[in-house]
Amino acid sequence: MSTDTTTATTMDVTTTTDMTVPATIVLEDDENKDEFPPSGAFSFVDDTQSGVLLLSEDFSTGYGTFASGGHDVSHHASLKDRTGVVSLQDGNGDASSILSPPIDLHGGYSAVRVALSFYGLSMDDDDEFCIDYGVDDSSEWTERTCFVGGDVDFFNKVWYDGVAVEIDGLDDVETVRVRLRCQGQDNKDDVFIDAVEIRGLLSS
Repeated sequence: MSTDTTTATTMDVTTTTDMTVPATIVLEDDENKDEFPPSGAFSFVDDTQSGVLLLSEDFSTGYGTFASGGHDVSHHASLKDRTGVVSLQDGNGDASSILSPPIDLHGGYSAVRVALSFYGLSMDDDDEFCIDYGVDDSSEWTERTCFVGGDVDFFNKVWYDGVAVEIDGLDDVETVRVRLRCQGQDNKDDVFIDAVEIRGLLSS
């Protein structure tokens, strides 16, 4: 776990766009690669999955509702055939991350689903792309999952769209924050983010 040294104001996040993250992946080049991650580590959103939209960001005009964690994060108007892309590099915790604001969970949500589009570049099998979360007033982050590069969980130079990760156990939580983090070895290890959507899942 790492410590968030920034002070965030709780907010009820509304959508910035009516974007829906598509449940597809796009191959940039043909290197005799399968269209799916080699380890089967991913789940993908599809039209049957619902939930209440809490945050939607396509980064068309900057970081939007997210915040840059530091010097290893940059925004690009266009990159790798996409418009509005955030680049994360190296492996310096918050400095290699983007962070959501605290999202209000008072609607009775027991979990949230994070869906996103991402692209790895020069990510080896000792490099990871991680999704973390923090709850309420805690300054600590909990690692939800990390995807390993080097053709283990994902291929480089491939856009993966509609990758979905659920964060559960939030029944007694008032707010949740999400951190998207590159855990590389140097500034040549990059993860590009094109879109993020977070939906609240109601208790059954």
